Amino acid sequence: MKITVISTSPEKRGEALDRLGADAFLVSRDEGEMKAAAGTMDGVIDTVSAGHPVAPLLELLKPRGQMVVVGAPSKPLEVPALAIVAGGKRVAGSGGGGVAECQAMLEFAGEHGIVADVEVVGMDYVNTAIERLERNDVRYRFVVDVAGSMAPVA
Repeated sequence: MKITVISTSPEKRGEALDRLGADAFLVSRDEGEMKAAAGTMDGVIDTVSAGHPVAPLLELLKPRGQMVVVGAPSKPLEVPALAIVAGGKRVAGSGGGGVAECQAMLEFAGEHGIVADVEVVGMDYVNTAIERLERNDVRYRFVVDVAGSMAPVA
């Protein structure tokens, strides 16, 4: 499998290729890069939680390719019909899965040394975190430490 990281930030290129081990990197705002990669991907996993255009991502797919949306933007995604009808492309969504799927994923990650880059925040920071998500100002996900945010019971 070939992994391509797609980002609005060219500054993430080195990190994606060197530290995270991606095979390729695309700047989604670079029309030349996106056009050169059009029709080359079997699938796209869209993890973006902020509003963003999906048509350029769909253009990256080969015929009968699929984009799976796992981010949850606050505004609805706009999917132009022609972007999916032409080439028989599909858009699907996926939530966190059930207990069995989550357990299998965690076991797989543990066996293969896969870890997540997260920023841990307390409950008192949730509103700020949401504002930062809207501005695309997080690397790479927030985790809310609910237990650490709770006052001790007297």
